[in-house]
Order: sequence, then structure tokens, then C-alpha cells
Amino acid sequence: MARARRQAAPPLPFPDKLVLNQYLLGLLGVEDFGTLTERLRDPDLEELTADNRSRFAQELEAHLPSPANNPGGLTVDQLHTFDENIIRHSQAIRFRERGHRWKYFQYLALLFTEIYLDRYFNDPEGLLLGLNAHVEAFNNGKPVQDQITPYKGKELSKLAIWSATGSGKTLLMHVNILQYRHYVEKAGRSRKPNKTILVTPRPGLSQQHLEEFGISGIEAEIFSSEGMGLFSGQSVEIIEITKLREEGKEKTISVDALMSNNLVLIDEGHRGASGEEWRKMRERIAEEGFTFEYSATFGQAVKATTWKDLETDYAKCILFDYSYKYFYGDGYGKDYKILNLSEDDDNDEDKRRLYLTACLLTFYQQLLLFNDKKIELQPFLIEKPLWIFVGGTVNVVRKKAGKDVSDVLDILLFLAEFASPHHRNQSIRLLERLMSGSTGLHNTQGQDIFANTFWHVLEHLFQPEVLYQDILTRIFNASTAGQLHVELLKGGEGELALRMGKNEPFGLINVGDAPKLKVLCEKQPELVVTDGEFSGSLFQEVNDKESTINVLIGAKKFSEGWNSYRVSTMGLMNIGRTEGSEIIQLFGRGVRLKGYDHCLKRHTEIMGIEKHEFLRSLETLNIFGIRADYMRQFQEYLADEGLPGEEGREEIVLPVVRTFDDNGLKKLKVPRLKEGLDFKRQGPKPSLEQPEEGFLPRHQIVLDWYPRIQMELSKGAADDAVEVQKQDGKLTAKHVAFLDLDALFFEMEDFKNERAWFNLNIDRQEIKALLANPDWYTLYIPLAELEFSSFTRIRRWQDIASSLLKKYCERYYTYQKAKWEAPHLEYRQVDPEDGNFIDSYRF
Repeated sequence: MARARRQAAPPLPFPDKLVLNQYLLGLLGVEDFGTLTERLRDPDLEELTADNRSRFAQELEAHLPSPANNPGGLTVDQLHTFDENIIRHSQAIRFRERGHRWKYFQYLALLFTEIYLDRYFNDPEGLLLGLNAHVEAFNNGKPVQDQITPYKGKELSKLAIWSATGSGKTLLMHVNILQYRHYVEKAGRSRKPNKTILVTPRPGLSQQHLEEFGISGIEAEIFSSEGMGLFSGQSVEIIEITKLREEGKEKTISVDALMSNNLVLIDEGHRGASGEEWRKMRERIAEEGFTFEYSATFGQAVKATTWKDLETDYAKCILFDYSYKYFYGDGYGKDYKILNLSEDDDNDEDKRRLYLTACLLTFYQQLLLFNDKKIELQPFLIEKPLWIFVGGTVNVVRKKAGKDVSDVLDILLFLAEFASPHHRNQSIRLLERLMSGSTGLHNTQGQDIFANTFWHVLEHLFQPEVLYQDILTRIFNASTAGQLHVELLKGGEGELALRMGKNEPFGLINVGDAPKLKVLCEKQPELVVTDGEFSGSLFQEVNDKESTINVLIGAKKFSEGWNSYRVSTMGLMNIGRTEGSEIIQLFGRGVRLKGYDHCLKRHTEIMGIEKHEFLRSLETLNIFGIRADYMRQFQEYLADEGLPGEEGREEIVLPVVRTFDDNGLKKLKVPRLKEGLDFKRQGPKPSLEQPEEGFLPRHQIVLDWYPRIQMELSKGAADDAVEVQKQDGKLTAKHVAFLDLDALFFEMEDFKNERAWFNLNIDRQEIKALLANPDWYTLYIPLAELEFSSFTRIRRWQDIASSLLKKYCERYYTYQKAKWEAPHLEYRQVDPEDGNFIDSYRF
């Protein structure tokens, strides 16, 4: 009898190999993302405190393990410092002036960056040791195929942010730039990068980034070969991948001309897997510098590549993972409805025409709802719906009904036929059939998929002819049926406008080789082809409220990096048949949602919001595929992301029952400040001065300046660590003599303003006096760090003085506030409407 073969274990899923992300979670004392975030999802935590501190930081502080239980982990002092930095950088990009608030996952991404950069700049050797200790523990007991190679020093200079489309990667990038510059400034001039370079996939995305940088107040400019050498050190140079070459020419630049030691930012980081030549160039311009990558599809890029090293590379540099499974699971982004017409059905011209008309009517209903419910929609920030059509080919010709057509041209011919006076009656009959509820378009269970889809259109009681006319008005910007005009636009790179007669353009084609497509269109008698007079770019205006564009057609040009909240219906032709992450990129274009008060969530996921069918319809991305073999890929994608299908989802709401009566409530009292009192406005104006008598015994400042190296041991390793007594040092008059007191003064002023302590007075002489009297603090530091052996230590003493002063300032201000409020406290009874009580719990 033959011996049975042992079945090899399946490889570990890529998200489970993210050792850098796991290392950062460990510094916070948790093993997984869910444990860390279960207490951070409350929207109330997005608000700042009265002292301009983050409530996220307060919540994290409440559950942060003690140093004894998590050696080498994040301390409360470090958390406070990092939180201050995040808030300061957020204010620098005018974040809240835009009406935004950091979501918990965005705040954590910035906090992870702070933790990493702090260790990278201040203790790279310790960071390397800690990471490799974690890798050793990770590899223990795992098969070779799942193991991660140890870190090398040069690998520490690369970070990647894996964040779902629509989750705010652009704003994270802006703050990441400021975070990096902050730590470079602290490290000294020798660490300053030559340039800050943002690499994008294409010109349109470069222009979008330029505009976003302008809103954030960050100096930036588009690369120009004529402008070489004009960039300032603080300016972000934006350049497309296609313009990086070994040898620069008129419209490209040599990689060597950009030098090394740059801060390199890479948008849509999955493009890093698109070619070995590109990856080598990217590594050269970032050599001796630092790299941030951003993408929503790292997992798909790794899955699609044949490079063995790519998975390990990303496993070791992905700092933060908020991929789509987390994004959708938290209620962010749109719902989706995905349909696909198989190749066999596509050969049935009548069925294909009916299916495409159903796509058109679905989009029309969204436009109708948007117009009819404008007032109700305002709080939810829904933008005017946009129908995009994407074809796999633009100018690659195939035969159809004896004609030479491409995918994009096929889409044009459908629109031309629907709006043509010669096919008017046919179009009306198709609409009538779709409105009847018996379309003949069934799913695999034999159910009519459009039986109840067009409920709002039916509410208008349109006659078929009136419905057809209203579609021409709302979608085609036309009063009557007519011939479709295609205009090649001057000045709009790769753009052709679509209009009915002389009416305003209703559609836009955005492709790579527009002139060649124009030639192909000229061969179609259904189309009128001309050269347009428009000298700008319609594509750049699609997101404007005044835009007349309702239909956007293209190939793969805007499949990644294009930022729009308008996309509501999507038609795909021959897309996803061979490409790996392309369908996911396209999917990401449509699931973006601003949500109620910029919360990014579907209204069905917001507590206290009434559910509406019209909102559900506008918060749903409808995808219509034609010979687009993406259904299997998309199902695999959802499975890889850990998301169940619709049939696997169940929502349970548990009511919270209050078991105490009024008599019980009367016995429950809480101390609160009397109404109308405010320390900042009515209290004294404290000064940052020498501590008063009685303050020190109970409010001693403690600062631990010992390096913290996290260590994880494999089972067979000996634990050679022993506990030692920490040394206690002080900043003497000699140390203070080397400090920049003016810099400390202005830093404290900034700190006061960040905390919104407007009634606090800070005096430069008091700062000097405080530092001259070290009785108010305990400083744990190796005494060798206080020796006068190198001028480089002065910067460290400056940081120590700053940290001590900030801790003292916060402790002293809080003490003065509590002292003033104490006589004004009163006991209040808790009533049933107290904000601490919740009505229900969802899971």
C-alpha cells in the first residue's frame, strides 16, 4: 500500500506577515488591530479636549500597559509628546478648517509614524535590534515559506501605508511630510534631505496633488525639465513615473540628476511592483534618504507578482494596515451592487442592449433622486451622480456586425443609438420593458434582477415617451433626440467632448491617444466628429458643481489615483479579464463617500440617523460588467480581505435596559462644576513660576530618558537581562548655560497655544529660574549622557529641558485649575438622560 503524502500547509496570508505593523502594535501592548481599536471607534473621540489634546490619546493612555508589563513599549510621556506633534502638524495643514476630524484609523496611522520616526532618528540601533527580535519570534515554528528575513539597517528607511481608497491617504501624506521634517530638524542639518519628491502614476494625479498641497499650505510644484535647479529645499517636487529615465531628455529627467538622500513619496505604491527598472530607479533616488509609499492594493500587488522578494519587502515596511476589510467593516464607503453580462449573453444583441439600457436607467434614477431630494441630502454631502464607462481597449479594433470597433467606441455607439431619432421608438420600448418589472434579465437563481430596481422612477408615473425625453434632458443635456457629436478638444490632453448638437457637453472621453480614437470615430456614420474650440481640460472640471459632464468614458487612465466623490454607476467592458488589481483600483474609484458631516460612513451605519431608501440608493455603487471577467476576482478579493458576502451578514442590535427606577437615580450623585463657571475666563491668570509650597511632594515631575529597546525572545533563547537601578541626574547651571532659552520660550508659547491655555502667562526669566532649580523634577538618565564630552549632546539637553518644562507646565496649570474649581464644585443627581447612558449596542 502506498504511503499517503502529507499535505503541505497553506501559506500564511500576506496580512498576517506584516511584521513591522505587528511590532508597532506590540509597543502599544496589544497583539492585533481589533484589540487596539475596539475602544477608539466612538465618533465623540474625534473631538479635541478644551486643552486641544486628542481624546484618542486619552483613551489610549487609559489602557496603556505599564513599563513593567511591557518593557520597551510606548510610555505615557511619549504618547503625550507624539499627540502634541500630531495636533501641531494637523493645525499646520489647516485640517480642521476644512471641516474634517481625524478618524481613529487616521490618527493611529499618524501615531505609528511618530513612534517609528522617533526611534529611527534617536535610536536606530535599538530599533533594528527590536525589529529583529520580533522577526525571530515571528519565525519560530513557522515553515520556511512563511518566514521573514532579518532586517538590515538600510531597510529601516522605507515605510508603507496600506489604506483603503477614500480613507484619506493624501492628508496622511501631508502630515507625514511635516512629521519627517520635524525629526530631521531635531536630528540636525546632516540629516536634511536634498529634495522632497512625490512620484505619481500620471499627470492628472500630479495636478490633483499640486492643488491639495496648496490647500494644505505646503509649497509644491510640478516637475519641469526647464525648471531644474529652481526648486527650494522645502518645496515638494511632483513627477510622474514615466518621466524618470536613466538618461534625461526634453520631457524626462535622469535619475542621477535628482541625486540621493531625498525624501521620496510614492502615491499608488503598488506601481512599485510594475517593473524592475522602475524599482531600481526609485531605490536610487531614495538612497541615503527615506521613502513613504501609499496604496490601497498592496495585497493585490503582492498576489499578482512573480517576484519572490516583493512580499517580504512589503511585509517588512508596511507600518499601518487599514485595508478595505477594515474600512468597509467600520461602515465607511458605499455599498455596492455588481452585475456582469457573460460573453455568451453579450453575443445576443437584444439582451446586451437591454442590459446597457438598464445601466443607463439606474444612473438616471440616481440623478432623479439627487434632484428630487436635494434638501434632504445636504447634511450627507452627496454629490451629483456621475456615470463612468471603462473599456479594456481604446484603439484596438475588433469586428462587430461588420464594423471595426474598440471597447470605447462600442460604448459610444450605444449612447449614439439610444439618443438617435432613428432608434427613438426602440429605446422607448426598452425603457417600458424595464419599468414593467418583468425584464427577462435573471440571476442564476432565476430571479429577475431589475424587478424592483426602478421604484423612484415609477413613483413619477412617467409615460414611456415622457421618461425618454426626461432622460435626454438630464443625462444628454438635450431637449430632443439627435446625432451624437464627438469633439477633439484643444489643450485637453487626451480628451474628446460628447454633446448632442450644439448643447452643452454631457460626456467626456479621457484616453491616452485621443487623435487616433478620433480617426476611428470618423469611420462611424452614427457619429459626427469635429475639432472643438475648447482650450482647457474638461476632465479637471468634472468635480466642479457647475460641470455639465454626466458621463465619463475612458480606458485605464483614471483607474487609479483619480479623486472624485461623484461616481455612482460604473460600466466595465473587457475589464479585469487578465489584470490583477485593476478591478480593485476601479472599484476604489466609486466607493468613496463623504458621509454625514464628513464622517465617511454610510447613513445606515450611523447611530441615531433615520434610514431612507433614497439615501441607500445614492450610497450604493452600481457596477455593470460586459464580458468583464472580474466577478471571480472580486469574490476572491473579498475573501482575501476577510469580508463575507451579503448572505453572510447579520446585524444584531441589543437594547440597553435601565433596571433602576427614579428612586435609585436619586441616590446616584456626581460632582460637577457649577453652571456658567469657566477657569479660563473667570479664574486667575496663573504664571509659569517656581512651585509654591506643598506642590512638590504630590506633583513631582518624573522624566525617564533611558533608551527603550523592545526585546522578544524565542523559546530556546536565554534571557540574560537583569534588572538594574536607574541613575538619577540633573541639569546643572553648566548645562543650562548651553541651552537656547529663546527657543525654549517660543516652544512653550506654542505649547500653551496648542493647549488653548490663553490665561497662562509664560515669562522667559521664569523659565531660566525653573531650570536653575532642579528640585521639582526627577530625571532618570545615564549619567554619561550629561557629561560635557561632545557638542552634539547639547541638542539632547535642549530636548530634555523642553520635555521637563512641558510636563511641569501641564502639571502646574492643571493644579491651579483644580485649586480654583474646588470651592465651586457641587453634587448633582444623575438623570435618565445623562450622556453616559447609551440606548443600544450594535455588533
